[in-house]
Amino acid sequence: MPKREDYIDQIGDWGYCYCRNCGKIRYNFDLEATDQGIKCVKCGSYDLEAPGWVYCPHEKTSAVKCARAGKGIVHGEYGYECELRCNFRKP
Repeated sequence: MPKREDYIDQIGDWGYCYCRNCGKIRYNFDLEATDQGIKCVKCGSYDLEAPGWVYCPHEKTSAVKCARAGKGIVHGEYGYECELRCNFRKP
């Protein structure tokens, strides 16, 4: 069973994630490691999506760590696009 220290390391590796309860991207300072897992300090939810490396059609780079792990990327009429347009890398 993972320990709090493992969750602290995981928060550092993530950098940010997506809170399904809030419906927002949460950065590492918005996350807390507990004995039960990683939780959002804004709403207290443990229902978080881990980021994943994907090709983002809007960022135009080879790969980015997407807070939604590419869940919004769809094949549209003009190629691949992301429906979310989250601009997660922009302040």
